[in-house]
Amino acid sequence: MANYAPSTRARIADLITGMHVKTTDGGLVAAAFTSGAQTSLFTLVGRVGIKQLFIELTAAADSAATTVAFNATFTTPSISLNEIQADCTTIASLQPHQRIMCTNGVVGTACVLTDGDGVTDVDAAGRTMILGGETAAGANTVGTLGMLAAAATQAASIAATAHIYYIPMSEGAYIEGIAGV
Repeated sequence: MANYAPSTRARIADLITGMHVKTTDGGLVAAAFTSGAQTSLFTLVGRVGIKQLFIELTAAADSAATTVAFNATFTTPSISLNEIQADCTTIASLQPHQRIMCTNGVVGTACVLTDGDGVTDVDAAGRTMILGGETAAGANTVGTLGMLAAAATQAASIAATAHIYYIPMSEGAYIEGIAGV
């Protein structure tokens, strides 16, 4: 691909892996990993297919037994918080570049942690999770994708970035990072 312009390479990547959106680099800090804290990561408009969703640590977790789950909430129409992937095992002592992975499996199954820093040995096995939709009038739904921390609170040293790769499935559908996260 060395002979393709960078913009062409980016479009090919969008077609193969999905469109990539991330939160602010290292923007998920201790407040997001406080037990009981619900943090909205992305705004979701319309129907999208999720190819990959993960949180990558940029600073190590402490020894607290914090767990993380992914969820979605919609304001248009009003749909209450819906867990899309249940709590992972504890993130205690996770190192930078280890990831909390959504496997796009059956709703309610646990998020999975990668085995080592910088190596993702977990994937979505080709599964696409469909979120959002359109109303009977053809208007796109509007909501957020988020994370819920539980079980224990992390110290101020933890930091992470959330990443999502998706494909739009309705006209005008998109995902964007929430400012300040």
